[in-house]
Amino acid sequence: DIKMEFEVARMEPLFATQADYDAFTARHNGHNVKTADLSTYKGNCYLGIDAGSTTTKIALAGEDGSLLYSFYSSNNGSPLATAINSLLPADAHIVHSCSTGYGEALLKAALMLDDGEVETVAHYYAAAFFDPDVDCILDIGGQDMKCIKIKNQTVDSVQLNEACSSGCGSFIETFAKSLNFTVQDFAKEALF
Repeated sequence: DIKMEFEVARMEPLFATQADYDAFTARHNGHNVKTADLSTYKGNCYLGIDAGSTTTKIALAGEDGSLLYSFYSSNNGSPLATAINSLLPADAHIVHSCSTGYGEALLKAALMLDDGEVETVAHYYAAAFFDPDVDCILDIGGQDMKCIKIKNQTVDSVQLNEACSSGCGSFIETFAKSLNFTVQDFAKEALF
């Protein structure tokens, strides 16, 4: 008969109480993208598509930068099919379009978009829209993680975690499923 006595070292929870989490959520909810109603919007629209390794994200912005439409979904291995099925409103007057992410070139060619942008540069443009003095961006993606350093309004360096995907979106989702959790319930458990 083998008996083992030891204590597993555990990290402290991200939030000690529900009140701590509620305060965090309230603070972060104060920094949302300005939105506008597409059905009443008059003017030019700008389309951005991020065809990532595991998800496809679409944003339609107005001339003032307000978000008129957004879409976020698993791409199920086909970012092009996901983008086509995103139900983008047909009455939007799109004057410029751009793609980024792993599927940047594919979507640009297939949908005849105006531009494609390197993902790290796209991240910088987005971050600088909200904070022109941004100097560091962390990108936790589906397959990798990047730390993007900004210097003089330019991407200066990128550190990429490419040897191990633990902590990335697809790893967390797969691990959650192996424990019979949805990724949403798994994340909630991890908070406390």
